[in-house]
Amino acid sequence: MAHDLVVFVPGVLGSVLRDEEGRDVWNLSLGVAGRVLLGMERYFEQLTLPPGMADETPQGPHGLAPSGLLREPRIWPGLMPHIAYKKLAGHLDGLIEGRVAVFPYDWRLSNRNSARRLQVFVERELGRWREQCAAAGDPAEPKVVFVCHSMGGLVTRYYLEVLGGREIARSVVTLGTPYSGAVKAVQALTGTFPRGKLLRVPERLRTRLITAARSMPSVHQLLPTYQCVSGHPDGTRLDSVSVPDLDSAMVRDGFAFRRELDEHIRKNAESDRAAGRSEPYELFPVGGRGEPTAVRLSVSAGAITYADRFEKDGRWLGDGTVACVSATPPEWESGARVDWFRLGHTALPNDALLHRQLKDRYDALEHRPYQTLGVGFGIDVPEAVGAGEPVEVKAVSEETGLLLEGRLVSPVTGEVLERRRLLPDGEGGYHGVFTAPPGIWLTEVEAPRVTTAPVQRETLVVLD
Repeated sequence: MAHDLVVFVPGVLGSVLRDEEGRDVWNLSLGVAGRVLLGMERYFEQLTLPPGMADETPQGPHGLAPSGLLREPRIWPGLMPHIAYKKLAGHLDGLIEGRVAVFPYDWRLSNRNSARRLQVFVERELGRWREQCAAAGDPAEPKVVFVCHSMGGLVTRYYLEVLGGREIARSVVTLGTPYSGAVKAVQALTGTFPRGKLLRVPERLRTRLITAARSMPSVHQLLPTYQCVSGHPDGTRLDSVSVPDLDSAMVRDGFAFRRELDEHIRKNAESDRAAGRSEPYELFPVGGRGEPTAVRLSVSAGAITYADRFEKDGRWLGDGTVACVSATPPEWESGARVDWFRLGHTALPNDALLHRQLKDRYDALEHRPYQTLGVGFGIDVPEAVGAGEPVEVKAVSEETGLLLEGRLVSPVTGEVLERRRLLPDGEGGYHGVFTAPPGIWLTEVEAPRVTTAPVQRETLVVLD
């Protein structure tokens, strides 16, 4: 909606990193990067984390501060050439002043760590934006539209689904997010790069690149969790086979991160269905396809080989980094609802056509107020019940198909004790069952998508 805050969360390599003296560590120009490739491998030593970081934040010389969005092309040989976000930044700069918040973060660290920092950032920025909207006379309460590139989608969904941020989100747009990982992470961690990818890279620099990648929890959390291993007697997933030069403990942590996220998504969706609620935010994945992309691997005699097609499909199914099967949320049965572009992984965020589509996402018109008859509804609530007894709340209306939300609210603090959707009762009305401890409560019922229908309130006494 037109008053929502837009938060952009970049992907791996997408944030500028500085040392404790304020010098850029990850933001080298292409000219400097060229000199790096000729022997300045010490540069990548600054990006290497100490062992055993898990979800922690490094201190001292290993600690780097994110200072902004990467706006010019940069490259990490073997991991990703990054076109950066210059055109996307220009698009976002065209929105109302104060409406866009960019979240730079230390992309080396665990995504759990970054998600906790995103939580603090969003709560602060949303509070600021709501104050700005209220001062401008906007009566509606803004939410957040997240636009996320690559790994930024994993950081965002962990915040929403695991850390409890779902209710503040209006929608999430993910651009090339590797929901199920990327085989390219295996290449970066093992040094088994495709032939011709690292021509003329000195061996010392090659070793430093691999060492730096292996120190980063985030890269391990990008390992493919789908069935990407072919022809191995122990299985088809990376957590069930032995792959040379992959740290088994960090592989397990990467898989644990994905299981934790997927399990919370599943449980939250089940809770929504059980309560008769719609999911609090909409998910709009965008993916790239039509480029050669490593989608599977095989291990034989200690050597790793890669394939850019699945065995039963001869097409290039990916954006050069993320396979189509991974750009699709794992809770979806297929990629039919994904918006596919014939673009590479780092080109996706900078496409002009995509920018127009993004604007439609965060400036979407709420249609429901124009479709309702506007006749309102009434409620029927018991005046008193005993402790432990169910509180049945009923609503009646001449209009069918209303989305009604019921709440038990403290009249003193305004705290919501319980919230659930009122479901059709089959007789032209709606009903929901609540439970409440002894005390005096307000029962509120609202049609949140119908601006012409006021909130209905009744007082309820629960006797001890």
